[in-house]
Amino acid sequence: MLAKVNYKGFLWPLVLGVLIWAATPIRPVAITTEAWYLFAIFVATIVACITKPLPMPATTLIAVTLGMVLKIFKTQEVTAAFGNTTAWLVAMCLFMSAGFINSGLGKRIAYLFVRTFGKKTLGLAYSLSAVETLMAIAIPSNIARVNGIMYPIIDSLSKEMGSDPKNGTQRKLGSYLVFNEYQVNIVTSTMFLTGLAGNMVALGIANAQGVTISWLQWFVAAIVPGIILLLLVPFVLFKLYPPEVKATPHANAWATKKLDEMGPMTIAEKIMAVVFILALVLWLVGTKLGIDATMVGFIAVAILLITGVISVKDMMAKKGAWSLLIWLSIIMLMSAKLTTLGFFPWFSKTLGSLLTGINWVWVLVVLFLAYFYLHYMFPSITTQISALLAGFLSIALGAGVPKLMAGLMLGWAGSIFCSTTPYSAGPAAMLSTTGYVESKDWWKLSAIFGIMFNIIWLGGGLLWTKVIGYW
Repeated sequence: MLAKVNYKGFLWPLVLGVLIWAATPIRPVAITTEAWYLFAIFVATIVACITKPLPMPATTLIAVTLGMVLKIFKTQEVTAAFGNTTAWLVAMCLFMSAGFINSGLGKRIAYLFVRTFGKKTLGLAYSLSAVETLMAIAIPSNIARVNGIMYPIIDSLSKEMGSDPKNGTQRKLGSYLVFNEYQVNIVTSTMFLTGLAGNMVALGIANAQGVTISWLQWFVAAIVPGIILLLLVPFVLFKLYPPEVKATPHANAWATKKLDEMGPMTIAEKIMAVVFILALVLWLVGTKLGIDATMVGFIAVAILLITGVISVKDMMAKKGAWSLLIWLSIIMLMSAKLTTLGFFPWFSKTLGSLLTGINWVWVLVVLFLAYFYLHYMFPSITTQISALLAGFLSIALGAGVPKLMAGLMLGWAGSIFCSTTPYSAGPAAMLSTTGYVESKDWWKLSAIFGIMFNIIWLGGGLLWTKVIGYW
């Protein structure tokens, strides 16, 4: 039986690729023929990632194969690309996430927070937000955090409190908690480099243009805007979209019952907790010991394998990790090659000359907002990052934006733009169909929180990074 192929999806990539290729004779004189050919392949690949004739790993593999056939890439270059450290960091963190879910540690932490702080609805929201924040440090899949840990708990708790979409009582509690979880998930995804796979995709693309950001640099820059929003989101939502139930006195009993059902902490949970703390410490201070972020991921996964917390079967089941390892490695290879061949430096210099005299801060503000609101056109985080980040970053660098600031701010924008539509990310697509939040409310509230996120992450982020000397 033949695999399904969306042949219509090849149309636009082929048309644009051929048109750019045919324009080789009239290309800018500063760009070599080889660079222009690769640019044509690169554009066709990015468009194919949007039209999806095949999954992204297949699309990018076909593209790089074409590049080898045309002698743009050497075979050794392509095979070496799969040793890319950023791609492996994403994969290792995704493997680690299996430990949180398999061991049950994620759920236990959530129940403990609910039991301790969940007497009032607002306190319950803050406690669940704290759990989401802890999970985001080492689980780069926002889908895994929401679908695998947080939503099942919120759904079960809401129904226990008499809030069920099937009975038309979702506004009692569930609507508020579900939408709060999604918006807080966006905040935590932005706070940590390892909080979202898209962050590391962005970092990998930025690396190709000479922009490097460590885990600690990202965290120090994001900690203040992140904490401000973690405090604001539950409170603001409580005022804009108030739950009917303001107190949840039974939440404590419910959480206690769940913890009793789980029993004492298992060995697997204890090991996972130790490994989690070890990974966090090494991400914070590892560079002083010669241990980079990717090595931390390998160390953590190795310990989890040795102790049996996760298995090779668990790793193989993480299809998203292997898929991302393939297509991200190839996309980054193409970006790096376009830089080596002089295309992106030419692009930056040319656009930068057009922006001469404009303060780089204003250029960054415009790019940030444009990048955010363009997500209304994209149903995927990684698709937009792959399609637009390299170009936006080139414009920023050409306009004189400091490398660190260009990478950080556009990296953040690639997380917070999830506060746009019900199809902005995997968790949005799932949560918006549970019946807890009506579509009109989702659109309206997302627009409001999107404005708040832009003010805090862009305005507050620029002020805070100035204070800590990033520019």
